[in-house]
Amino acid sequence: MDERQTPTDEKSEVVTVRVFGGLREHIGRAPLLLAARDVPTVTALLSRLDATQPRLAEALRNGLRDGYLSILVNGRNVRFLSSFETPLAAGDAVAFLPPIGGG
Repeated sequence: MDERQTPTDEKSEVVTVRVFGGLREHIGRAPLLLAARDVPTVTALLSRLDATQPRLAEALRNGLRDGYLSILVNGRNVRFLSSFETPLAAGDAVAFLPPIGGG
């Protein structure tokens, strides 16, 4: 299944993944739509991206390792949930956010 297309199940059966900032170069503006049954946790989501979007997955892992990337599930930072074991379910939205600077 192409991750940009809705699986054969209803759209509510997907987890929506968005990336922001420089990470967009890997997938563009369109979100990835992953079957919820394939990504029950944030760890599983990262593993799925390793298999389907290796360049993006590498960039995400580098950002996480270096401590400058935040992961939000439904607008809540996973650091305040169950970290990488935060459960995901149909209808959830995951966002990978690099720091935003300005002045």
